[in-house]
Parts: sequence; structure tokens; C-alpha cells
Amino acid sequence: MDSSDEKQTSRHLWWRVAYFLLAIHLVAFVMIFAAMHAPK
Repeated sequence: MDSSDEKQTSRHLWWRVAYFLLAIHLVAFVMIFAAMHAPK
């Protein structure tokens, strides 16, 4: 296996992890924001 190809795959995996974590935090922030501003 080529080392450069392995590094490319690792980088792609990290990009997926980064987007995944960003999406989770974004959803959590929206849910908290909606809960705080929801009519009692």
C-alpha cells in the first residue's frame, strides 16, 4: 500500500469526523436555543 494513499485516506476520515462533530454541535445548539425560547 502506498504511504501517500494511506495518508490521503486518513485525512478524508478526519474530514468526515470533523463534519460529523460539527453537525452534532449544530443540532444541539439549535435544540437548546429552541428550548430556551419556547413559550412556557
